[in-house]
Amino acid sequence: MSEGYNHISKSLDTITLPQVAEKINVKDIESAKKWLNDKGIRIHDFPKTKYVYQIEVDSEIDKPFVQLLRNKYPDKWKDHYRDVVKDIAVYNLTVKLLENEVSPIPRVKCSIINKKDQERYKKLLG
Repeated sequence: MSEGYNHISKSLDTITLPQVAEKINVKDIESAKKWLNDKGIRIHDFPKTKYVYQIEVDSEIDKPFVQLLRNKYPDKWKDHYRDVVKDIAVYNLTVKLLENEVSPIPRVKCSIINKKDQERYKKLLG
């Protein structure tokens, strides 16, 4: 493992909505709430304040960059992301979330071209 990782777990640190707004570069709390709702991040209530888990926000901030890595380096994207991420907990969460995303699979009906293809198809089906 890289020395750059934070060895002290921050996975349960919380941040307030104004801190989220600052982190994602929006001016008001309503925009931050909308962003959190769009990303599926739950806003928790505590007396006199609302908060979210920092790891969820950090993971959502990283996702677009990681998706670019995934497209550019399909076999090595995890290694590239691991090299630049600052918190191993964010790495683990982001990778798990991206691996569990449903990706569109083309649905193409295959047609049998000739008798040889038909025999191969029967062999494949067993």
